[in-house]
Parts: sequence; structure tokens; C-alpha cells
Amino acid sequence: MSWLDELVWRLHELQCPQDFVFCILLLCWSGYDLLQEFEYVEYFAGHGNITRQMQSARYCAVRMDIIDHTPRKPKKQNYMDLCSPCGFALGVLVMLKTVINNFAAHFGIKCSSLCRVNKGTSMRSACSSEGYVGHVSVLISNKLLDRTCALVLLCTALGGAWSLEQPSGSLLEYFPTWTYVMRKIFDNGGPQAVHIVRWWMKHYGSRTSKRHMGFANSPAIRRLDLGRLQVSKGPAPKTCVKYHDRQGRLKYKGTKHLKATEIYPMKFARAVLDLVEPLKQGARGQPSLPDGGAPPALYTMTQFEWPVPAGLWKYADFAETFNYLRGSKRLVIPEEWRDVVPRKMKNSFSDGDSIGDV
Repeated sequence: MSWLDELVWRLHELQCPQDFVFCILLLCWSGYDLLQEFEYVEYFAGHGNITRQMQSARYCAVRMDIIDHTPRKPKKQNYMDLCSPCGFALGVLVMLKTVINNFAAHFGIKCSSLCRVNKGTSMRSACSSEGYVGHVSVLISNKLLDRTCALVLLCTALGGAWSLEQPSGSLLEYFPTWTYVMRKIFDNGGPQAVHIVRWWMKHYGSRTSKRHMGFANSPAIRRLDLGRLQVSKGPAPKTCVKYHDRQGRLKYKGTKHLKATEIYPMKFARAVLDLVEPLKQGARGQPSLPDGGAPPALYTMTQFEWPVPAGLWKYADFAETFNYLRGSKRLVIPEEWRDVVPRKMKNSFSDGDSIGDV
């Protein structure tokens, strides 16, 4: 029994989409070095203060953000963009190179389309969290959400601790795929498998108060809440202004101070560093192996059912990444798998427009 057998079985227990598991298998067969070396992974890293703190404490930490892309040839994909086939493949590969059962990952996912301030454009609400997919920005955000959910399931199956941060007004918690993933982690880890916390970033040195919320599969995340916010002297910089358009509708516009709120203060990054060991120790949600160990991955993929509720994962487009990896010259599919792995995959979850159709 190999670690791959255990991983595939645990992903099945978490009811992960089989299409995503096929992408993982193709990466494992593509000759990449899967040395388990990373102790901390920061997705959507932006300024990267958390990664810097981890590296300064001698953790083997790695960051991933769309801005880290170094263009090599015109019209080439952004290999740091989780919306691109190679970017998502790289994101999965980075997770596979973590130290199993002893690592942490953080997701500071892009929030612009999920904020309540943006609902006039995105048309999102608690009852319609997918928004108006006629806007490309909404489709891209939904795709990032679906793919982030897949990475959260992979992190959980590998025994890692994950955390995800959003502004307090974000509608992410109502997104169908996210709620589904949280339920599956609850089913395997018990009622305390996922924790939600809210805190004031002002407590960590931010110029604005800005309320944040975080999700994690470890109770240690609750330590970020430092209590009530005390009124400070002096005016705080305004991050947005209100105005009425010609039709009299209330509108919001960001100021020059808004962009700075995307950067984690160094004090907050140090607080996350102090939490990394408690987070790892308290990680929950990983399915336990059956008596006698996990069956071979081939048996799990072919003899078990892989049910997925209708309407979920329709933005992830795992087929896009699968077809990208399937055409790799590095790929060597084991003989016993050649009749199982399809030559080409269609997006089996899509029931609407894709980004390319808009």
C-alpha cells in the first residue's frame, strides 16, 4: 500500500470529484519530483508577509500568486494563475509536495467579487451566492472558488491544516461548493472539524479597523480574535465613499486607501506564525483508514461510486486541466491504468456558460 492508495481512498471518503482525482494521478505519473518538503503554502499570497515570516522562522514555506508569474514567451499561460490549466496543475503539485500530516496551507482568496459592496455588479446574495455569471469577473471568481474548494479537500486528505481568510462581509460562506466541502469535512472530522473566527485587523496594526473572518480545520484559528475593538483617537482613512448616480441609486467607490487593506500587517503575519504549530496539531477532517489499510488506488477508482450532487463544481472545469496534463510529453501512464484513464475529458459538471463562452 502506497501513500497514493491512501490519498485516493481518503479523497473518495471526502466525496471529492473523480475528475479532480484523475488530475492528481496524471501529475503523479508525469515524472515530477514529489519530495515532501513544504511545511507551509500560501495561496493568493499577494505581498507575501506570511510567507516571509515563515521563512524567517526556518520553515520551508512557498508562496503562489498571480503576480509571481514571469512571462517567458508571448501568449503563454500564466503558470501562477489558478484559473489557467498550468496554474491549477502547479497549485495541486505544490500541495502534493507538502510534508504529509505535518504542514499548513493558507488561502487569502480574491474577495472583490464576493464583497457585499460589489453586489450591485455581481448580483450576489446569501440566497444567490453564485451571482450573475454574465459578468466575466463573476465567472472567474466562481472558478477560483471551486478550485480552492478542491485544494482544501486535497489539503484535508493529506492531513494538513488549512485556513482561509476573507473580509467579514464576504458571501463565500453561502457558496454551494464551499458549504458542501465543509459538510464533508464535518462528516469525517466531527462537529468541531471546522472553526470560524472574526477579528479586527486594527488589533494587528492596520490603519483601518476592517473586520475579517477566517475558516480553518483547527480550533487554534480562534486565537486570532483579540476581543472588542477600542475606539482610537484620530480619523481613520476612508477606504470607500458613497454617492448617488443619475438615477438616484446608491453607489460605492474605492479610495486610494482601499488597496492597502489587501496587505496583511506584519504583526498579523507574526500572529499566524505563532499559530502554525497549534494549527497543525489540531488539524481535523482527514478520513481514517479502514482496518487492513486502503485498497489499491485502481480498485478505488474503478469499483467505488463517486457521487457528486447536481449543480456543484460546475465552474471548476477540471477537464481543462486534465486535458492539459494528458497531452504532456512527460506523462507515463502505468500499464494497468491505460484502459481506465480517458484520452480526453469533457467538463461533466458544466450546465451553463464557461469563461470562454462569455
